[in-house]
Amino acid sequence: MPSVSNVAIGSNIAAAAATKARHGMNESIARLSTGIRAMYGADAAGHSVGSVHSAEAKSYAASTRNIEDGISYAQSGESVLLEVANLAQRIRELSIADDNVELLDANQIAALDAEATLLGDTIDNILTNTKFNGLEVVGSASAKGARVNFTGDASTVTGTYVGPDTGIAALAGLTDASGAATNADAALASIATALGNIAADLTALKAFQGAASATSANLAAAGARIMDTDYATETASLTKNSILNQAALSMAAQANNAQSAILSVLQ
Repeated sequence: MPSVSNVAIGSNIAAAAATKARHGMNESIARLSTGIRAMYGADAAGHSVGSVHSAEAKSYAASTRNIEDGISYAQSGESVLLEVANLAQRIRELSIADDNVELLDANQIAALDAEATLLGDTIDNILTNTKFNGLEVVGSASAKGARVNFTGDASTVTGTYVGPDTGIAALAGLTDASGAATNADAALASIATALGNIAADLTALKAFQGAASATSANLAAAGARIMDTDYATETASLTKNSILNQAALSMAAQANNAQSAILSVLQ
């Protein structure tokens, strides 16, 4: 059997095996340290799909926050209207009491007029000065939309939270309780309509938020299954490649030592 003195075949094979095992170790170390499975070309298609899922999941999560802002805005309007309704009911009560004018003295009538006037001004101040992030929450300019994004397609949920505010504004500038019941009734009718609109808006916004939140969670889970490292499997792979690398290096040393036998022929 001929011997080849200048090519260590076994050593080359062992070195190639060691290189392959070392690459496997490096891949496992990278995946275990980063938590990303789709590295070193492990799953090119999966990496692409997982990245898209992750981006969409984060977008849906941002959408839920946008909707939450819309809900808070609508609830601010609702709170204002409930307070204004209480004041309007009191104005109506004062107006009915003022109808008994023949049995009241001047001081009592003045007290009724003063309270009705103050409450009317208070309503006007509440409607004018209550704002959400600088935006009017009650009034003709308060109809705002909460932006809801689904996979890049924008749809707007716009709610007329209070509708026309003419009935509410009619309470501003009252000077006496006499006849204020008519103004109060107009305001309460407008408030009732507005509260109904807000209730409908909140129902719609909460439904959108529920869908967006669930979709975000499901997309995040799908992306994680594709992108995230399976630590049990990858740890086993690291152990295997570590053993193969050590064995290959040991065999390379053995193969190199075997070449020394050629020298005995020359002696």
